[in-house]
Amino acid sequence: MSRKIFVSFLGLTDYKLAVYKSWRGEGCASETRFVQKAIVELYPKTDLDKIVIFVTKESREKNEQALLEDLKELGVEPEKIETELISVDVSDLSLTWNWFESLQSKFEKGDTLVLDVTHGFRMVPVVFSAAVAYLKRVKNVHLESVLYGAFEMKVDAKPIVNLKDFYTISDWTEGVGRLVDTADASFLRKTAESESNGSFAGLNNQDLLNSIDDLTKAFRNVELQNIESKARKSLDLICKFQKQSSGKLEGQVLQMIIDQFQPLVSEPPLDGSYSLDYLKLQLRLIKMFAEYNLYMQAFTAMNEWLGSLGVFLMKRGSEFRFTSREKDSSARSHAAVFLNMLQHPADFEAENETIAMLKASLDEAYNTLFEKYTTQDEISDLLKQSKKIRNGFNHGWTGVHRKGAPKDLNEKFDRAMATLNRIVEKIGDDNG
Repeated sequence: MSRKIFVSFLGLTDYKLAVYKSWRGEGCASETRFVQKAIVELYPKTDLDKIVIFVTKESREKNEQALLEDLKELGVEPEKIETELISVDVSDLSLTWNWFESLQSKFEKGDTLVLDVTHGFRMVPVVFSAAVAYLKRVKNVHLESVLYGAFEMKVDAKPIVNLKDFYTISDWTEGVGRLVDTADASFLRKTAESESNGSFAGLNNQDLLNSIDDLTKAFRNVELQNIESKARKSLDLICKFQKQSSGKLEGQVLQMIIDQFQPLVSEPPLDGSYSLDYLKLQLRLIKMFAEYNLYMQAFTAMNEWLGSLGVFLMKRGSEFRFTSREKDSSARSHAAVFLNMLQHPADFEAENETIAMLKASLDEAYNTLFEKYTTQDEISDLLKQSKKIRNGFNHGWTGVHRKGAPKDLNEKFDRAMATLNRIVEKIGDDNG
């Protein structure tokens, strides 16, 4: 069963009587010398399963007994309290590692940490900050609060402030980093769902998180025809949340997501036809696959793009629409035959009458492609390289592919991408 553990440091200061105000904004603790007692009272004590107080030899001699008596007076059972002696000799780094080991040894997987840093010794807050990050990753410890009692403020009720946001900023950095670098939203979701208050609490919204999930899954699953509509829907919702966000940090996180996936939205919106805008969007998507090192997806999408190019060059307008199952079924049949024609320029044979009819309807598009926009050598080289790479991925780089992915994979991709971009540019010039 998970526990809630309160960790604090006992200093050498001459603790003076003070009234401390709750970090939650309401209520004050009884007058006390020790901020630790105020925190335990305000939590309240019944919510804390264990109290760990780190002390030095000097602070133990000067203040430990008085603190223990105050906690006992509050009704805290002695068996719940543990004091841990540490050295603050900064010249011996092995002792610094002892602080780290000492803190992490107090926790089991799934525990919750409430940390008081009011009287941290010298380097201890830095080391414990690293230890907290370790506990969160390795032991899945939930950081609930990082509290500081502002005893130095000249006010009647000294505020206790929650600094948790500064301890979780690394989580948000990692979550957004994973999303931006790998299109993996899982850690961002986990981080958001752990927030109930603070600068990022507004991101703990299931509609928002589900929308980001839908977008990243459509991207990673290569949903070529759904990605634009899902990106548009997701980014519209993210923009809405950004405008409503209560803090600057929330807005910055959302802006990073917007900036990363904005290329997947077409302006004006796609109308479902195999248009030049559709081809351009697909190229932006293919480029993003490579940026994420998803080369299998990139080369797969290239093949599909070439088939779609054939449908575009037929200039049938609304006859083919990927938003209509019936109309897109016909379009994909034409696309498959067109790709086959490109793969076998000298020896393509129609297997049946239906394929022969599809080929006949594509002959003009095929001729237009090579008369105006590219060469057979360029397309043949692209498809040859694509086939090798996709076969390697399909077979897990085993057998004849055992040497693994080519070292110049990114260069091969760049050359193929340059060919497709030139085709689109020439089509654009041709269409004015």
